[in-house]
Amino acid sequence: MFSSLHLFGKEIEVGKEYDGNVILPEDLNTVKRIELDYSQSVFVLEVGSDNFNLPEKTAYMYRLDGFNDEWLALPAGMNRLTFTNLAPGKYVLNVKAVNSDGYEGTEVSRLGIIVHPPFWLSWWAYLCYGFLVVLALLLARRHILRREREKFHIRQVEQEAAKNEEISQMKFRFFTNISHELRTPLTLIVAPLEELLAKEKDESRKSVLMLMYRNAKRLLTLVNQLLDFRKGEMSGHQLSLSEGDIVSYIREVCNSFLLMADKKHIQFSFFSGVESFPMAFDADKIGKVVMNLLSNAFKYTPDGGRVTVMLEHVEGERETMEIKVSDTGIGIPDTDKERIFERFYQTEHKGAGETTGSGIGLSLVRDFVGLHDGTVEVFDNIGTGSVFVVRLPVKHVDVAAELSEPVVELYGGRDEPEKMTEQTDRNHFPLLLVVDDNEDFRTFMKHSLELQYRVKVASNGEEAWKMIQEKQPDLVITDVMMPGMDGNELCRLIKSDKRTSHIPVILLTARQAVESKVRGLKTGVDDYVTKPFNMIVLVLRIRKLIELSRYRQATHAVIDPAPSDIVITSLDEKLIEKAIKYVEKNISRSDLSVEELSRELGMSRVHLYKKLLQITGKTPIEFIRVIRLKRAAQLLRESQLHVSEVAYEVGFNNPKYFSRYFKEEFGVLPSAYQEKEGK
Repeated sequence: MFSSLHLFGKEIEVGKEYDGNVILPEDLNTVKRIELDYSQSVFVLEVGSDNFNLPEKTAYMYRLDGFNDEWLALPAGMNRLTFTNLAPGKYVLNVKAVNSDGYEGTEVSRLGIIVHPPFWLSWWAYLCYGFLVVLALLLARRHILRREREKFHIRQVEQEAAKNEEISQMKFRFFTNISHELRTPLTLIVAPLEELLAKEKDESRKSVLMLMYRNAKRLLTLVNQLLDFRKGEMSGHQLSLSEGDIVSYIREVCNSFLLMADKKHIQFSFFSGVESFPMAFDADKIGKVVMNLLSNAFKYTPDGGRVTVMLEHVEGERETMEIKVSDTGIGIPDTDKERIFERFYQTEHKGAGETTGSGIGLSLVRDFVGLHDGTVEVFDNIGTGSVFVVRLPVKHVDVAAELSEPVVELYGGRDEPEKMTEQTDRNHFPLLLVVDDNEDFRTFMKHSLELQYRVKVASNGEEAWKMIQEKQPDLVITDVMMPGMDGNELCRLIKSDKRTSHIPVILLTARQAVESKVRGLKTGVDDYVTKPFNMIVLVLRIRKLIELSRYRQATHAVIDPAPSDIVITSLDEKLIEKAIKYVEKNISRSDLSVEELSRELGMSRVHLYKKLLQITGKTPIEFIRVIRLKRAAQLLRESQLHVSEVAYEVGFNNPKYFSRYFKEEFGVLPSAYQEKEGK
């Protein structure tokens, strides 16, 4: 029998509430089960028996179903069952008695025990948990879907932006290509117009020709602006600083607007606070800045107005050169002053006359001034009009500027009568080769130059190279952009071949970028002319280059070192002969060094370097290599040695390097040279 129930050491009474819960509504032996909260999981049950024969010898056995499956025995005389921290759940307590003789009773008393879980472990809590999990999954799914939709939308936007950018770039490429293509037709318009203006005597016809010439020049300016804008879009503008007098340069730029000022009856003035001022600036970009500002000033200033350019050197915390361009034109509204430097932005000028434009001129002004770390601002002029103020920080570099001089347009006739030209023996005229893939341009160049020169034409680089080797012209004029072999490659071939390296080369191109000029100059080109060009200036350049070339050939010939072939006629040649003999003596040694050669000749390495470069045009290393290669050429022609044997014979450790240097020197591989020249 169950005699009593104790909770936390306190006996539980029948029908009394504990923590709001009646644990024993009836007697303990009557109830079938007891229910406890999760906080009441420490309790003690006392059991008894109706065995009155030696009751102190009676023992008890119990088993708690739901906790363990084995019967456990209490010590004899012990009748208290203690349970602590039972987990929430349902249990059944089984108890039976064992008498003093060890006989187990057959009757088992049972008591149900229910330990209620806490609210967070209840079924409705688990239901909430499940609901929350499902809700979290739904929210996560919604978040993932939304994120995927956002990613998809971003991809769509990026694809749309990429597509628009591609379309924009296609448009830019189209306009750029069109602009490049426009340069050749412009050359065929501007150059003949200059020639006609120089010959024309009738004033009425000359005025018509001048009108055509001005508009062709205006079209060229627009093309140049578009190309400058495209270059800035693609790779950014590059600054090329050089030292020069900025006052005289800007004065020359302003002088080119004198005719426009005279035509529109505009009072045009130039003032400078200093007579001259040397500083570092990019002449090309500053020229375009001033020309753009002056073009706008003359465009929006009515007849009888005033345009003024002022230069002022400002000293202070930051030394600057200020360029002010003011006009008495229609002015700029305050709402547009902040936006006029944006690309493609154009203000609306009611009642103005010629106010059309591309909307990129002032944008280029801002970009070019920004490259100089300067600023440009616009203000209202006193009375009416605008004032543009460009502030350039004063810098200095060691590179001297090559400032282009203004082109002088001649409108007079030629001094030499045509009859005198016809009687001249043309066989003594210098021979020019014009290379261009445009047939009209070739025809024009031949027509323009044939009075003073013999002119041959070629349509591509391959044809020109064959003619150069055969005709040996006095000068080559070639376009850069041609199908197949372009002008740069043709120039490289001309300058790398000893038979033609003396021939001057002029590159003609529609590209104005400095990078294109640098690439051409690196190949050895003698001059670089951009289309369209002034024919008078081109003829002067041709004449000067031919005179310079002939002067060099007559007075500045260098000694070309060759083994055992130099005749001693001076101290320099004695030095070269001694150097050649020493190199020949040690030609099979791959470890022959410049230091060893300088010691043999009794001079320092630096002195030897300067002396050999002055006499032969080659550095000591190149000098030794040339002797080796020319000896190798002799061996290839006259011996039966293989190429590799020849390489080792002349001091090359690696036949691969020998073949490369041999081809650079002679234009062919050693094996091909031996096959062609060998005996």
